[in-house]
Amino acid sequence: MNRARWVPLALAWGVLVVCGLPALAITLSRALASTDLRAVRLAAFAPFGIGLYALCLVALLVLVWLAAGPGRIRFAVGAGVVAMLLAVHLAWQAPLYAGSRETSAGEPLTVMTTNLFEGQGDVDTVVETVREHKVDVLAVQEITPEAFAKLSSMLHDQLPYRIGEAAPGTTGTMLFADQPITKGRRLDTSMGSWVADVGERRVVVAHPAPPTLASWPAEQELIIKEAAAEKPDLVLGDLNASLDHHTVRRLLDDADLSDAARASNAGWQPTWPTEGFAGVPLPPSAAIDHVLLGDDLVALATETVEVSGSDHLALVAYLGTPEE
Repeated sequence: MNRARWVPLALAWGVLVVCGLPALAITLSRALASTDLRAVRLAAFAPFGIGLYALCLVALLVLVWLAAGPGRIRFAVGAGVVAMLLAVHLAWQAPLYAGSRETSAGEPLTVMTTNLFEGQGDVDTVVETVREHKVDVLAVQEITPEAFAKLSSMLHDQLPYRIGEAAPGTTGTMLFADQPITKGRRLDTSMGSWVADVGERRVVVAHPAPPTLASWPAEQELIIKEAAAEKPDLVLGDLNASLDHHTVRRLLDDADLSDAARASNAGWQPTWPTEGFAGVPLPPSAAIDHVLLGDDLVALATETVEVSGSDHLALVAYLGTPEE
């Protein structure tokens, strides 16, 4: 075989192996809704299936072009299969970009959720964002006593009401609001979750275990059960799961909720990890921080905000009440 044919042939097969195997693993993890923690972690990266399958499709088309006889037919069939898998991933992600979006609403409500990464996130940035965007409800995960003291002091005028517990490490979770907080109680997740009334709205701030811990399935089920029973107006927090996880989709269905990013056609907004993987600096790749809302609210827009020192981006959602 001459070099002119050998090089593209080798490259095409290399792309198929390097991209095709992880793409298939991601697809199966997302489709099978497994609670195996390895599959759970893979499912978070379902959006990357689009790029991986697109590269595989190009590689197969190159092989179709290079092959002859029965080989060409086999590669063409393979290209058709990959095209279908690509279409599946596009269908999974399409609702984030295309749908019925509200462009106006009644009484405005701005909410924000941020994970401070064991209190290392820059509190000044959080305060500045709350003030600039006139945040009405703020959910904070991994809030330490030191971070709480600073936030409490600096936001006393804007968000004077609060519930929750500040604690060292990852277990502190708190809710701040501009209206009185009543009827609060703690939910039994390892890293702290709470449900309370903020004014007349029922709000859950959730932080279940990550999918590196064996308690992930049970704590996901707990959040689903509590939300289904409470029928909250808002669920905020680091859910340690994305819309590509069956648990979040069940949460939306069982509690009659919608995801603010998807409802506002904001597109894919990954929030974690900001520091990359294994020391390699990469942009965030998993959308695990959420604002979920009930039927009495509509989503107008969402955006992420960098909080230096944290491994999460903060998520701000601009909401409103349905217009009559």
